[in-house]
Amino acid sequence: MKNILLVHGFNGVPKVFYWLKENLKEYEVIIPEFPPREGVVYENWYSIMEKYKSKINKDTIVVAHSIGNEFIIKYLYENNINIDLYIGLAGFSKVFSCEGKDVLNRALEKFVVNEKEIIKFRKDLTNTRYAIYSDNDHIVPFKVLEEYSKDINATGVLIPGIGHMGKKSGVESIKEILDIIKEKY
Repeated sequence: MKNILLVHGFNGVPKVFYWLKENLKEYEVIIPEFPPREGVVYENWYSIMEKYKSKINKDTIVVAHSIGNEFIIKYLYENNINIDLYIGLAGFSKVFSCEGKDVLNRALEKFVVNEKEIIKFRKDLTNTRYAIYSDNDHIVPFKVLEEYSKDINATGVLIPGIGHMGKKSGVESIKEILDIIKEKY
């Protein structure tokens, strides 16, 4: 049975993840809850993910949001784990900073992926990759979002007007994620 791993970002589990779980009942949906904001420390997240390691394999679908994208790329790289399908929401692979958000900026510096991790992720650790992003993200600069899909060699999916897709954006569903999963399976 295929399983789906949902990896949240800096502010915790977004509403869209609960919507996905409700709409993907034919899969085992796993949503690890990592400490948000000040608790966004790579080593802490890593130890939590270790509890789910046995469930991540070549049949796994990963949907990651924001800094969760960088975390899962690093985690897969460090553990040499292959997955089938990856869908990144508001992902990035370049360092950027958000004015007035010191805690977030410190986390971004620690989580950002390097070229070696990116190359292995796109060549060996994933079969199919998508990067979903918006034209009005209030956290990640648009150019960085666009470059991410190219950096990881993913099919880019621009959805206008959905912001960063987290709690502040108010997005509760993203039909395109279901479409991608249902098209492949």
